[in-house]
This record gives sequence, structure tokens and C-alpha cells, in this order.
Amino acid sequence: MLRRILPLFLASLVLSAAPRGTLVIVGGGGMPQEIMDAFLAASGGKGGRVGIIPTSTSDPEGALKEWREDLDKAGLVCVPLDVRKREDASDSQLLERARTCSGFWFSGGDQNRVGDQIVGTPLQQVVRERYEAGAAIGGTSAGAAIMSKLMLTGDDRNGKEALSEFGPGAYKTREGMGFLPEGVVVDQHFLRRGRANRLFSVIMEHPDFLGLGIDEATALLVKDGKAKVVGKRSVMVFDPAGMALKGASFQNLRIHVLRSGQSINLATRKVAP
Repeated sequence: MLRRILPLFLASLVLSAAPRGTLVIVGGGGMPQEIMDAFLAASGGKGGRVGIIPTSTSDPEGALKEWREDLDKAGLVCVPLDVRKREDASDSQLLERARTCSGFWFSGGDQNRVGDQIVGTPLQQVVRERYEAGAAIGGTSAGAAIMSKLMLTGDDRNGKEALSEFGPGAYKTREGMGFLPEGVVVDQHFLRRGRANRLFSVIMEHPDFLGLGIDEATALLVKDGKAKVVGKRSVMVFDPAGMALKGASFQNLRIHVLRSGQSINLATRKVAP
């Protein structure tokens, strides 16, 4: 009897611990209306409150203005969470505003700014708590890179934005926001900017990780451990389970190309047509 009950009990603990919210991870290069609609719906629809975090961008005022206009039209409230220095992410008034949000958006730009200003701060914890309670978290380009705990910085081992490097340790990583499950890493602008080298190299360095390369005008909607493709282009999945690695050489890496409507279970790594 115990042998039958224990697995069910453990499974219920895992399910209860899973975040109730939705991730909307956009590969950059514009956002089709279907992706915007999905994010707004996941953020509560009309009456929802969306915290805009423009930390990555070099034009935070412009990003806030654009989102305020879009959210006003859709009947949602724009909540500015304008973190420009690390101290801002501990500001009591900003944290109080964040606790009222039903959705959050991380702008594109340079993901290292989020790493410098937000990772490891009270704001990260508040956003995580809201996500676990059911809030949506979206982001594009740099705002996609920050979703995994292992985050590509955008630079190679020499501190350049080159894509000619290849092999374990060829590209720099650091700690991201960690909203995706452990063992998943994201890259963006994937096919448009020919970034396969980066994700190949990271998978070789971390051969237990699942790699997700999201192309432009495309998003992954992550809910209850499943990631569904939405948008105009593709998501490439690199699954190294069973991969034989030797130095800068590997064999038997599984690769999937997923289009709109297809999905992958991030735990079992099974693809649904």
C-alpha cells in the first residue's frame, strides 16, 4: 500500500510547488498581436496591473511611455518599476507597487543590467512570489535571456559579441532571474542572428541542460511545466540527453524545430505535435 501511495504523495508535492503563473518569453524582433494578447490575458486581462521593468534598455522613459499607451488601450494599468541602480530594487515603495502586480514585463536591451541591478535583490524575490501566486512574467530579447538561472551574457570568452567561437567555455554566462526550471537555458534572436554556436557551446559546457533557441517574432508560453510556441517563426530545442561529448566534439545531440502550436514538456522533454 505504501509503495502505491508514496509516489502519488510526492507527485502532489511537486505539483503544489509549481508556479501558478505564466512565462511569455519572446525572442525579440517585434511582437505579433497574438503574443501580446497572450501576455495581457495571462496578466489578468482588463483591470490587470502590469509592472514594467525597463532596466535592460538604454531608453527606460521611452519603454515606459510605449507600454503605458498600449496598456491603457487594452484596459490594463501600467505600474512603472524603473530600476536604474541596485538600490532601487530594495526601495520599499517600489516593492509595494510590485506586490500589486498581476503581470511583469522585462524590456529588451542588455541583460547584464538586470544581472547587475536586480538579481539577488528583494525585487527579484517579490516578482518570484507573485509568479508563484499566478502572475505572468514576460520579456523580449534581453528580457528573454534573464528567464533562466544560467544566463548568457551576450559576450564570448574574450568579452566580444562575436559568434565565431565554439566549444565548452566559449561564451560567458552568469546568474539570471531563474524563473524557468533548473537545467533550462534560453537564447534569443536565434535563427535571425545565427546564434547556434552559442547554444551548442553552452550545452557542451552543461551537458545536462535543455537549450531553447527562440527566434524573432516568436515566443514560448510556459505554464505548468509545458512550453508552447506562439508566433511567426521557430524555436530550436537542443536536448543533450544521450549526447556523447569528447572535448570540442559531440554526437547524438537531439534537435527539434518547433513551430506555432507545438510544445515541449520541460521535465520529460517530450514534444507534442
